[in-house]
Amino acid sequence: MTTLRVGGATVEFDEAKGWAWTYLHERPRTSAYPAYDGYPGSADDLVGAQDLLAVVLLNVSNNPIPVYYGLESLTPSINERLQDPAMVGELVDADSATLEAIVRLFGVLEATPAKYVRLTTLSKVLHRKRPNLIPLFDDNIGYCYSECEGAPVSFEDGRSRADYRLKWLKAVQDDLASQLTYWEEIAALASGPKITPLRALDIIGWELGNRRN
Repeated sequence: MTTLRVGGATVEFDEAKGWAWTYLHERPRTSAYPAYDGYPGSADDLVGAQDLLAVVLLNVSNNPIPVYYGLESLTPSINERLQDPAMVGELVDADSATLEAIVRLFGVLEATPAKYVRLTTLSKVLHRKRPNLIPLFDDNIGYCYSECEGAPVSFEDGRSRADYRLKWLKAVQDDLASQLTYWEEIAALASGPKITPLRALDIIGWELGNRRN
């Protein structure tokens, strides 16, 4: 049996495929797929106004109006950082310059704080603009990487957000690269809008966190 790992949480690969199949096929008009993944958004690879609405398709916020305006206020800074020459390629083989560019991009949250806009919210917008490069984050992913037994990136007093995010990105990169063929197989289950192996990792990580004891 093959065991699939997300952070410190594990699941048998066949069971993970079953979870993904249910998410991608068996929840018509109730699952975030294909709504989130197929939402058209803006035409280019920068964030536009229509991209800001994608967050509601993953049930991120109960405060959609202030979240929209908060994200709107961050958009110029987001797009400036998205245009960093290091913001290219895929997370699976990203070098240190690219990882640091992603951390800098996430840093808009502290540079210009916006009410209700956190990494969970921001990552939902950014993943769609760079679906092979920028991972999704939420409480369930945080559980896998920082709270469960064996989690690789513990929460530490005094650690900066930038330092935590960099270590988290490296941990996600390791999980992605070391198990890539399995994530590709899960991603291939999507019959509508294509999803990336990075999105497949998020689907299984979310389920693992959601099913915590």
